[in-house]
Amino acid sequence: MERKSTIFYGSLLLLECFIWGVGNPIMKIGLEVVPPLFCLAVRYLLAFFLLLPFFAKRLKANLSRKKMVSYLVISAFTAACFITCAFSLIYTTATTAGFLMSTAVLFTPFLSYFVLKAKIDKKHALPIIIVTVGLYLLCSGDGSFVFGLGEFFGILCAIAGACMLVFSSKYLQDNDPFTITVMQAGFTGLFCTVFALIFEEIPSFASIPMVGWGVIIYLAVGCTCIAYLLQNIALRKVPPTYVAMAFCSEPIFTAIASYFLLGEVLSGKGLIGAGLIMTSIVMASLIPEEPAADQAEPLSDKVNEPAVPIRPSL
Repeated sequence: MERKSTIFYGSLLLLECFIWGVGNPIMKIGLEVVPPLFCLAVRYLLAFFLLLPFFAKRLKANLSRKKMVSYLVISAFTAACFITCAFSLIYTTATTAGFLMSTAVLFTPFLSYFVLKAKIDKKHALPIIIVTVGLYLLCSGDGSFVFGLGEFFGILCAIAGACMLVFSSKYLQDNDPFTITVMQAGFTGLFCTVFALIFEEIPSFASIPMVGWGVIIYLAVGCTCIAYLLQNIALRKVPPTYVAMAFCSEPIFTAIASYFLLGEVLSGKGLIGAGLIMTSIVMASLIPEEPAADQAEPLSDKVNEPAVPIRPSL
């Protein structure tokens, strides 16, 4: 019975990763007709207002001036993550961006050392070497090595995503995860709105074609509300190792969806590089994290709820 339960809840995580993986090429399509910052602002504000009715009581019970700082910090890194994600999709293929953004798992242990005082396991050296070789092959798939703006933003997205995960882990020790999720969506939307007003010419709602609104709705409803609902349900029942492995499937779904939606095909070198990156991500995901010396018990042990940070994904 327990095995069947794990398979069922694990399948929810795979469905979540499928929704996110398909979201990368869909967002790339949308960014051709919708300004990137405006797209993100509307996406997250829409998700916030969709989530608000379901978690209003939790917000009322958990909101305070002291906790507001943690919501702002997490949301700032969330906004940075998704803004760089959008620009990565503009300047490189969705397939390449998907693999680069997933390397956040490699940066997380080093940021955890400075923020959470967690020890760095020497075993992380091998995945880093492997991913470096993989990145070289992925970026030189058509001949000479090319590391352009898209690849640069993809790496920045991974770093910002790692910061988001680490600070989420820090603040989730004393905060309700669902409240953080809702506030994260709201503040991320506000940050993106501010940047959109400063750096973009905001289009009229009537001028946005149906495909643009379709992309925004898919990202808000599918990649935010439904995906995080599936994640919150599954993380109570699935072992951490299985979770890490499931999350590694996202760039694979991105590559498959990009082939059918955008006609993107990796070269032989690119396939080998993508394979090496996936290998390094799986290896890094399976390395147990060293807890910080002064780290408290996980929130999930205290209140029987999962500590669920929003990952650097669509």
